[in-house]
Amino acid sequence: MEINKLDHPSVLLIQITGKFDLEQAEYFQEQYKLLTQSSPGVVCLDMQKVQFIDSSGLGALIKALNSTRGFGGELILVGLNAVILNVFRLAKLDNFFKLLSEAEFQRKYPAND
Repeated sequence: MEINKLDHPSVLLIQITGKFDLEQAEYFQEQYKLLTQSSPGVVCLDMQKVQFIDSSGLGALIKALNSTRGFGGELILVGLNAVILNVFRLAKLDNFFKLLSEAEFQRKYPAND
């Protein structure tokens, strides 16, 4: 798994690449905590390059959601592929997370603010 902070004028944009599983969940949590130390208002996780997620990855995202809400921020997941989106829907997590397609994200948070 790779985690990279991307430049964006209005949100904290974090790109995740690779598998999001038991082996990567703790690493994600550590990196997320470091990247959100400034308590940003909106955190967007770009998940277009995530190929797989398991229950540990989902758990790590739930912890990130709770952490973000704890400092008054909003967590948005962007660009989930069809398989991962289906996992969220089956687990009813689409009721808790704000999910946007890449196009919806670009419309709501244009990079040229």
